[in-house]
Amino acid sequence: MDKPFVAVAGTDAIAPGKFLKVVVDNQAYIVANVDGRFYAVEDNCSHEDYPLSYGCLDGDRIKCSLHGSRFSLATGEPMDEPADEPIRTYRLVVAEGQIWLDPS
Repeated sequence: MDKPFVAVAGTDAIAPGKFLKVVVDNQAYIVANVDGRFYAVEDNCSHEDYPLSYGCLDGDRIKCSLHGSRFSLATGEPMDEPADEPIRTYRLVVAEGQIWLDPS
């Protein structure tokens, strides 16, 4: 895979309903597996600058453990208050059992 994509994990490293925190160039990301579909988002709640990796998945959303806001893994949009700003989402490619992230 050509740049800007970076290999971050094997597909077998993230079970369905789970996520993995990965770091690329000192930036933290969450790569989540929702029923075999993979998503990547920033590891930061837009409400309180708090790591989303401390939270949990709720279907196709990630929940911040600080105040309970949930964000869509597909769009980054907040689904609950108090968050009102989206989080960043990132492109992924899955090829030959490897997950590739575009951090740009």
